[in-house]
Amino acid sequence: MRKTNISRIAALLVIFSFCLPAFAVSTAKIDVVRSKETLADSDTEVIEGFLGDAFKEFLAKIDFSDISSLRNIIVSRGTSELASGQIQYGPRFMTAAQKQVSQAFNKASQMPDGQRKQVLTMNLLVLVNDLNSIEISKEAFGYLQNPDVMVRYWAVNCLTNANMVRQLNMTESAENSQLAEEIAQKLLSAAKTEQSGDIQILLAQFAAGLKRPAANEILKEIAQKRIDLYLNWQVKDEMTESWILKALSDRVQADRESISIMAKNFATLYSLVIQRYLLGQDTLPADNMRNLVSTIVQSEKYLLVFIPDWPGNLKGAIEKGGGSTLQAQHDSLFGSSNTTGKLPTAANFDYGKNPDGSVKTAPPTLKKPPATEKQVQTTMKIEPNQPEETIAEPNQ
Repeated sequence: MRKTNISRIAALLVIFSFCLPAFAVSTAKIDVVRSKETLADSDTEVIEGFLGDAFKEFLAKIDFSDISSLRNIIVSRGTSELASGQIQYGPRFMTAAQKQVSQAFNKASQMPDGQRKQVLTMNLLVLVNDLNSIEISKEAFGYLQNPDVMVRYWAVNCLTNANMVRQLNMTESAENSQLAEEIAQKLLSAAKTEQSGDIQILLAQFAAGLKRPAANEILKEIAQKRIDLYLNWQVKDEMTESWILKALSDRVQADRESISIMAKNFATLYSLVIQRYLLGQDTLPADNMRNLVSTIVQSEKYLLVFIPDWPGNLKGAIEKGGGSTLQAQHDSLFGSSNTTGKLPTAANFDYGKNPDGSVKTAPPTLKKPPATEKQVQTTMKIEPNQPEETIAEPNQ
């Protein structure tokens, strides 16, 4: 599937954790506490002392790998060595950690803007992510709109990872429902402004699995953003759609009542992917065309959530050259100006109303793309002995 610069850099933050240089912070006393079944008040002081020393050193470090490795030491001491001991150890450690994390974010925010501040902030967010505490993860709220895309990535990841979804779905208690709603609303606000495909994927995956109505709004927001990019020929990362389309189909499995709205967004977005492929033959770079083929082929299996007996073969249509064969498959599936498609029929939705009040049976039509360097160069007349004009490549 998709591997982008953001996800690669994010992975490096984790990889650096395994380089363990020497540190001044001692783990001897806390390791003794971790081996106990029953904890005394003095053991809480040991936990607090360890975390105080660890975070003091964390904030003093400059080297990227040193910070990452120290983060790993903190996380590795987050659980007791005994299952029975964890009952007391876990809450005490997380309470002390939450205090230190909050203070560390405050100190980092007061640093002058620069690489050190960015590295510390990102590593604090990765630490929060790895601690897997809902309460501590709320520290990421203040970074969801950060101008640095890597900081935003980890802030969103803190609140959307699989452990977070699992915890929020665990019980129907009033407290848990309130937490889930609070987090969902914060992420919805983030979704309304987020432009990064990587971060949109995180948000969509979270919303697909969250058992809360607000999750539908997050997915609708992200789907509409992607739809608008296609309609305006501003897409740069077509492989993102493989993840977004999967999230829309996964959502239906988590909430069957959402099938009509999810199917409508799924159909509109998937249709635009196919239309972009059909119209982009002579305009889009080869990499974009390959991405579109991959997305069309990979996403066809998600149709089975909506149409269990879908008989079509979009992959086969592409292998036959696309063109009219793929267009026929597209119209059969999504609908045309005079025919309702199988997906709208199965999921009971339409594409809105025409000016005369009749129902729209076809998804939005993608207009022809703007002229590209490839097109202009093939039509431009170059005079003999004259240098070829340089033409800027537009944003896709």
